[in-house]
Amino acid sequence: MTLLRLEFFKGRRRKIALICLACLGLQTAWMCVNLLRMEPEELAQGWMQLVYTLLLVDAITLPLTMAALASRTCELEHKENTWKLLETLARPQALYRAKLTWGAILILGMLVVEMALFVCFGLALGFPREIPWGKLGLTVGNVFLVSLGIYALQLGLSLRFVNQAAPLAVGILGSFTGLFILFFPQWAQRCLPWGYYGVLLQAEMLWDPVTRNVSYAWLHTAPSDYGLLALWLVVLFAFSYRVFVRKEV
Repeated sequence: MTLLRLEFFKGRRRKIALICLACLGLQTAWMCVNLLRMEPEELAQGWMQLVYTLLLVDAITLPLTMAALASRTCELEHKENTWKLLETLARPQALYRAKLTWGAILILGMLVVEMALFVCFGLALGFPREIPWGKLGLTVGNVFLVSLGIYALQLGLSLRFVNQAAPLAVGILGSFTGLFILFFPQWAQRCLPWGYYGVLLQAEMLWDPVTRNVSYAWLHTAPSDYGLLALWLVVLFAFSYRVFVRKEV
Protein backbone atom coordinates (compact mmCIF):
# COMPACT_ATOMS: atom_id res chain seq x y z
CA MET A 1 0.00 0.00 0.00
CA THR A 2 2.89 2.36 0.76
CA LEU A 3 4.39 1.78 -2.69
CA LEU A 4 1.01 2.34 -4.33
CA ARG A 5 0.63 5.61 -2.44
CA LEU A 6 4.08 6.65 -3.67
CA GLU A 7 3.00 5.95 -7.24
CA PHE A 8 0.02 8.22 -6.66
CA PHE A 9 2.20 11.08 -5.46
CA LYS A 10 4.63 10.61 -8.33
CA GLY A 11 1.75 10.50 -10.78
CA ARG A 12 0.52 13.91 -9.69
CA ARG A 13 3.87 15.42 -10.64
CA ARG A 14 4.03 13.60 -13.97
CA LYS A 15 0.71 15.08 -15.18
CA ILE A 16 -0.78 11.64 -15.69
CA ALA A 17 -4.28 13.04 -15.10
CA LEU A 18 -3.81 15.25 -18.16
CA ILE A 19 -3.10 12.17 -20.29
CA CYS A 20 -6.36 10.57 -19.14
CA LEU A 21 -8.29 13.81 -19.70
CA ALA A 22 -6.78 14.23 -23.16
CA CYS A 23 -7.86 10.70 -24.08
CA LEU A 24 -11.38 11.30 -22.75
CA GLY A 25 -11.54 14.64 -24.57
CA LEU A 26 -10.59 13.06 -27.89
CA GLN A 27 -13.07 10.22 -27.39
CA THR A 28 -15.84 12.65 -26.43
CA ALA A 29 -15.26 14.81 -29.51
CA TRP A 30 -15.23 11.75 -31.75
CA MET A 31 -18.35 10.24 -30.20
CA CYS A 32 -20.25 13.53 -30.27
CA VAL A 33 -19.63 13.94 -33.99
CA ASN A 34 -20.97 10.41 -34.62
CA LEU A 35 -23.92 10.44 -32.24
CA LEU A 36 -25.18 13.90 -33.15
CA ARG A 37 -25.56 12.73 -36.75
CA MET A 38 -28.08 10.07 -35.76
CA GLU A 39 -31.46 10.20 -37.45
CA PRO A 40 -34.61 9.97 -35.26
CA GLU A 41 -35.28 6.39 -36.39
CA GLU A 42 -31.77 5.39 -35.30
CA LEU A 43 -32.34 6.39 -31.69
CA ALA A 44 -34.15 3.10 -30.97
CA GLN A 45 -30.85 1.31 -31.60
CA GLY A 46 -28.81 4.05 -29.95
CA TRP A 47 -27.24 1.89 -27.24
CA MET A 48 -26.02 -0.67 -29.74
CA GLN A 49 -24.57 2.05 -31.96
CA LEU A 50 -22.91 3.64 -28.93
CA VAL A 51 -21.24 0.37 -27.90
CA TYR A 52 -20.13 -0.35 -31.46
CA THR A 53 -18.70 3.12 -32.06
CA LEU A 54 -17.10 3.32 -28.62
CA LEU A 55 -15.18 0.09 -29.18
CA LEU A 56 -13.84 1.46 -32.45
CA VAL A 57 -12.73 4.64 -30.72
CA ASP A 58 -11.16 2.67 -27.86
CA ALA A 59 -9.24 0.44 -30.28
CA ILE A 60 -7.65 3.55 -31.83
CA THR A 61 -7.03 5.76 -28.80
CA LEU A 62 -6.29 3.40 -25.91
CA PRO A 63 -3.11 1.64 -27.18
CA LEU A 64 -1.30 4.97 -27.45
CA THR A 65 -2.76 6.10 -24.15
CA MET A 66 -1.49 2.93 -22.46
CA ALA A 67 1.96 3.60 -23.90
CA ALA A 68 1.91 7.17 -22.60
CA LEU A 69 0.76 6.09 -19.12
CA ALA A 70 3.42 3.38 -18.86
CA SER A 71 6.10 5.76 -20.10
CA ARG A 72 5.21 8.44 -17.56
CA THR A 73 5.05 5.82 -14.81
CA CYS A 74 8.65 4.73 -15.47
CA GLU A 75 10.15 7.95 -16.79
CA LEU A 76 11.00 9.44 -13.40
CA GLU A 77 12.95 6.37 -12.31
CA HIS A 78 14.93 6.40 -15.55
CA LYS A 79 15.50 10.14 -15.46
CA GLU A 80 16.73 10.27 -11.87
CA ASN A 81 18.30 6.78 -11.95
CA THR A 82 16.52 5.72 -8.75
CA TRP A 83 16.12 2.00 -9.49
CA LYS A 84 18.93 0.97 -7.15
CA LEU A 85 17.57 3.23 -4.39
CA LEU A 86 14.05 1.82 -4.80
CA GLU A 87 15.23 -1.78 -4.72
CA THR A 88 17.06 -1.22 -1.44
CA LEU A 89 13.71 -0.27 0.11
CA ALA A 90 11.45 -2.87 -1.49
CA ARG A 91 11.65 -6.05 -3.52
CA PRO A 92 11.36 -5.73 -7.31
CA GLN A 93 8.24 -7.90 -7.22
CA ALA A 94 6.50 -5.44 -4.88
CA LEU A 95 7.54 -2.48 -7.03
CA TYR A 96 6.17 -4.19 -10.12
CA ARG A 97 2.83 -4.96 -8.44
CA ALA A 98 2.54 -1.33 -7.31
CA LYS A 99 3.13 0.02 -10.81
CA LEU A 100 0.76 -2.50 -12.38
CA THR A 101 -1.95 -1.81 -9.78
CA TRP A 102 -1.53 1.94 -10.23
CA GLY A 103 -2.02 1.51 -13.98
CA ALA A 104 -5.08 -0.70 -13.43
CA ILE A 105 -6.66 1.96 -11.21
CA LEU A 106 -6.05 4.65 -13.84
CA ILE A 107 -7.46 2.51 -16.66
CA LEU A 108 -10.57 1.43 -14.75
CA GLY A 109 -11.27 4.96 -13.53
CA MET A 110 -10.95 6.35 -17.05
CA LEU A 111 -13.25 3.70 -18.54
CA VAL A 112 -15.93 4.14 -15.85
CA VAL A 113 -15.93 7.92 -16.37
CA GLU A 114 -16.04 7.37 -20.13
CA MET A 115 -19.07 5.06 -19.96
CA ALA A 116 -20.92 7.23 -17.41
CA LEU A 117 -20.37 10.26 -19.64
CA PHE A 118 -21.74 8.56 -22.73
CA VAL A 119 -24.71 7.05 -20.89
CA CYS A 120 -25.72 10.56 -19.84
CA PHE A 121 -25.13 11.78 -23.36
CA GLY A 122 -27.27 8.97 -24.80
CA LEU A 123 -30.15 9.73 -22.47
CA ALA A 124 -29.95 13.39 -23.39
CA LEU A 125 -30.19 12.48 -27.09
CA GLY A 126 -33.28 10.35 -26.50
CA PHE A 127 -31.96 6.81 -26.39
CA PRO A 128 -34.39 4.21 -24.92
CA ARG A 129 -34.81 4.61 -21.17
CA GLU A 130 -34.18 0.89 -20.66
CA ILE A 131 -30.41 1.05 -20.37
CA PRO A 132 -28.66 -2.28 -21.16
CA TRP A 133 -26.48 -2.19 -18.06
CA GLY A 134 -25.31 -5.76 -18.59
CA LYS A 135 -23.90 -5.06 -22.05
CA LEU A 136 -22.43 -1.73 -20.99
CA GLY A 137 -20.80 -3.27 -17.94
CA LEU A 138 -19.44 -6.14 -20.02
CA THR A 139 -18.04 -3.65 -22.51
CA VAL A 140 -16.20 -1.80 -19.75
CA GLY A 141 -14.87 -5.08 -18.34
CA ASN A 142 -13.68 -6.33 -21.74
CA VAL A 143 -11.95 -3.08 -22.63
CA PHE A 144 -10.35 -2.98 -19.18
CA LEU A 145 -8.85 -6.47 -19.54
CA VAL A 146 -7.50 -5.82 -23.04
CA SER A 147 -6.12 -2.41 -22.06
CA LEU A 148 -4.51 -3.81 -18.91
CA GLY A 149 -2.70 -6.43 -20.97
CA ILE A 150 -1.47 -3.77 -23.39
CA TYR A 151 -0.43 -1.58 -20.44
CA ALA A 152 1.60 -4.50 -19.03
CA LEU A 153 3.33 -4.88 -22.39
CA GLN A 154 4.08 -1.17 -22.54
CA LEU A 155 5.25 -1.18 -18.93
CA GLY A 156 7.81 -3.86 -19.76
CA LEU A 157 9.02 -1.90 -22.79
CA SER A 158 9.22 1.34 -20.83
CA LEU A 159 11.30 -0.43 -18.18
CA ARG A 160 13.57 -2.01 -20.78
CA PHE A 161 14.36 1.16 -22.75
CA VAL A 162 15.74 4.32 -21.16
CA ASN A 163 14.78 6.25 -24.29
CA GLN A 164 10.98 6.26 -24.20
CA ALA A 165 10.68 6.86 -27.93
CA ALA A 166 10.76 3.11 -28.59
CA PRO A 167 7.81 2.20 -26.30
CA LEU A 168 5.81 5.15 -27.62
CA ALA A 169 6.48 4.02 -31.19
CA VAL A 170 5.04 0.61 -30.24
CA GLY A 171 2.01 2.43 -28.81
CA ILE A 172 1.50 4.32 -32.06
CA LEU A 173 1.84 1.09 -34.01
CA GLY A 174 -0.69 -0.49 -31.64
CA SER A 175 -3.21 2.26 -32.34
CA PHE A 176 -2.89 1.73 -36.10
CA THR A 177 -3.08 -2.02 -35.59
CA GLY A 178 -6.18 -1.69 -33.40
CA LEU A 179 -7.92 0.19 -36.20
CA PHE A 180 -6.89 -1.74 -39.31
CA ILE A 181 -7.09 -5.23 -37.80
CA LEU A 182 -10.83 -4.68 -37.32
CA PHE A 183 -11.16 -5.10 -41.10
CA PHE A 184 -9.51 -8.54 -40.97
CA PRO A 185 -11.19 -11.86 -40.09
CA GLN A 186 -11.48 -12.67 -36.40
CA TRP A 187 -8.85 -15.41 -36.60
CA ALA A 188 -6.35 -12.67 -37.51
CA GLN A 189 -7.60 -10.41 -34.71
CA ARG A 190 -6.99 -13.20 -32.20
CA CYS A 191 -3.30 -13.30 -33.17
CA LEU A 192 -2.47 -9.88 -31.70
CA PRO A 193 -3.42 -8.39 -28.31
CA TRP A 194 -4.69 -5.17 -29.93
CA GLY A 195 -7.15 -7.22 -31.96
CA TYR A 196 -9.14 -8.24 -28.89
CA TYR A 197 -10.97 -4.92 -28.84
CA GLY A 198 -12.74 -6.26 -31.95
CA VAL A 199 -12.91 -9.90 -30.83
CA LEU A 200 -14.79 -8.92 -27.65
CA LEU A 201 -17.07 -6.43 -29.38
CA GLN A 202 -20.59 -6.60 -27.93
CA ALA A 203 -22.47 -5.11 -30.89
CA GLU A 204 -22.21 -5.45 -34.67
CA MET A 205 -23.21 -3.27 -37.59
CA LEU A 206 -25.43 -4.88 -40.28
CA TRP A 207 -25.47 -3.44 -43.78
CA ASP A 208 -28.34 -4.21 -46.16
CA PRO A 209 -27.03 -3.75 -49.74
CA VAL A 210 -30.57 -3.70 -51.15
CA THR A 211 -32.14 -1.03 -48.96
CA ARG A 212 -28.75 0.56 -48.06
CA ASN A 213 -29.87 0.71 -44.47
CA VAL A 214 -27.62 0.22 -41.46
CA SER A 215 -28.83 -1.60 -38.37
CA TYR A 216 -27.19 -2.96 -35.23
CA ALA A 217 -27.47 -6.15 -33.20
CA TRP A 218 -26.05 -7.43 -29.94
CA LEU A 219 -23.27 -10.00 -30.01
CA HIS A 220 -22.31 -12.70 -27.53
CA THR A 221 -18.63 -13.43 -26.96
CA ALA A 222 -17.62 -17.08 -27.13
CA PRO A 223 -16.07 -18.46 -23.91
CA SER A 224 -13.08 -19.63 -25.97
CA ASP A 225 -12.26 -16.01 -26.80
CA TYR A 226 -12.05 -15.19 -23.10
CA GLY A 227 -9.76 -18.19 -22.73
CA LEU A 228 -7.48 -16.88 -25.49
CA LEU A 229 -7.51 -13.43 -23.90
CA ALA A 230 -6.53 -14.97 -20.56
CA LEU A 231 -3.63 -16.71 -22.30
CA TRP A 232 -2.51 -13.43 -23.83
CA LEU A 233 -2.71 -11.72 -20.43
CA VAL A 234 -0.52 -14.42 -18.88
CA VAL A 235 2.06 -13.95 -21.65
CA LEU A 236 2.05 -10.15 -21.40
CA PHE A 237 2.20 -10.12 -17.59
CA ALA A 238 4.99 -12.69 -17.61
CA PHE A 239 7.01 -10.65 -20.12
CA SER A 240 6.55 -7.43 -18.15
CA TYR A 241 7.30 -9.09 -14.81
CA ARG A 242 10.42 -10.82 -16.13
CA VAL A 243 11.79 -7.58 -17.57
CA PHE A 244 11.20 -5.75 -14.29
CA VAL A 245 12.65 -8.37 -11.97
CA ARG A 246 15.72 -8.98 -14.12
CA LYS A 247 16.45 -5.30 -14.73
CA GLU A 248 20.05 -4.30 -14.06
CA VAL A 249 20.30 -1.55 -11.46
